Amino acid sequence: MQTIEPISEQEAAWIKSQLNSASKFLEGFSPSDSGQPLTLRALDRAFAAWIASGPSETALVNAIVNYVGIGFGQALVDGLGLKWVIVTDEHGPDLAVHGFPEQGDILVYPANFVAKRWERRETNFLEVAYRQIANDVGAVSRRRQIS
Repeated sequence: MQTIEPISEQEAAWIKSQLNSASKFLEGFSPSDSGQPLTLRALDRAFAAWIASGPSETALVNAIVNYVGIGFGQALVDGLGLKWVIVTDEHGPDLAVHGFPEQGDILVYPANFVAKRWERRETNFLEVAYRQIANDVGAVSRRRQIS
């Protein structure tokens, strides 16, 4: 059984701090994107450059995965109308983005999504994944209109 709850003010503040850190991450690994609005293309470039640098320090890896994951999640929130939520299941609580409750239940765990790509050292996946999720959101939306 899982529960889906809105995020708290503290969690919203943490998301904002992760987005600020993502912008600083761009300064170091994609300087041409520094000072610009955070985009998935810029995060893809920075993540690829970071992977190429051969990072191995666990705390840094976890931090960067969160920065990039939260940036990805915020793009889903801003662009597709999903909402930040806390999902609790038998494994405990986790931050996710959610949409279409009871009508499609689109649920994405952005930091976990990025962590899986880190494990495979996969790069340049954020824009592609966004388009795929946007297609899924569109399909759910069309089904809702037909019903």
